[in-house]
Amino acid sequence: MGIRLFVICGMMLVTLLMGPVSSQGMGDQKGYDWMGTPIISSDQSSLKTPDYLNPYTAGRPEWDPYGPGSSPVLARPEWDPYGADGIAGYGASSVQIEPADPVSEGLTARGAATTLSNQLYIQRGVDLLTESSAQLGEQYVLWARVAGRGSFLLYDYNHLILNQGYVTPGWYKITGVYADYLGQHLYRVVFAGFSSNNLSVLVNSGGYPTTLSLTGLVVDQSGHGMPGVNVIISNNEGGKFTTMTGASGYYAIDVATGTYLVNAELPGYIFTPTTVQVWSGMVSAARPVVGRPAAT
Repeated sequence: MGIRLFVICGMMLVTLLMGPVSSQGMGDQKGYDWMGTPIISSDQSSLKTPDYLNPYTAGRPEWDPYGPGSSPVLARPEWDPYGADGIAGYGASSVQIEPADPVSEGLTARGAATTLSNQLYIQRGVDLLTESSAQLGEQYVLWARVAGRGSFLLYDYNHLILNQGYVTPGWYKITGVYADYLGQHLYRVVFAGFSSNNLSVLVNSGGYPTTLSLTGLVVDQSGHGMPGVNVIISNNEGGKFTTMTGASGYYAIDVATGTYLVNAELPGYIFTPTTVQVWSGMVSAARPVVGRPAAT
């Protein structure tokens, strides 16, 4: 009798212990995220790939509204520390991507035909080309056609200049890209792991002086060069260098490889600074520093 009672009590105890587990379920469940993508997760825990294992999200905080998954029409704000400036020395909020239709803008794709699903072009007048030239410091427009859904990465050689976390099939207009160094630029898009054609842009000096490593231009609100302006170049290590603009508003100075803040000073004016990445062994161009009359 005692043995039977012991066995019954043991069975009851096992049943009680298994009850909560059974109520939670032992099988996997399939759910869907906000994009309709299937997610496989256990009832007890969900498996999420950490950001440091994801090359498209590494370095961006969870609260970042402009990271992967954001709409491509969202512009990065000036305060965004993880924007294009953090990627490639481009000014914050400079490189933008938005859905657009080249046909509605009267543009025609020309150049070498490609069978690639993902295509990249530079706009020149009413033509979209896969090869072109530009002047140092010039800003131009790129166009991309993608065939699927996924991450969108724009490179100049192996230099990442735009990381758009998620786009859908169609045409996209990319603004704010500029010729930041003298020589050949080779742009390509890597979309969902697949590369586009190579877009070659050969950059010449234009009116910029090219004997020193860093060159630039100071202009007024009308785009005219401002002579006799004191230019201040500084970096995070406390380095500070100064030079003066010439008759046409250009300046040039020799500095080491690194990222620099470029600002200017002239009595009666206030200036909007810019940032620039200087590369060893080549001539780098900063975006124009723009001055406007100070409020009286």
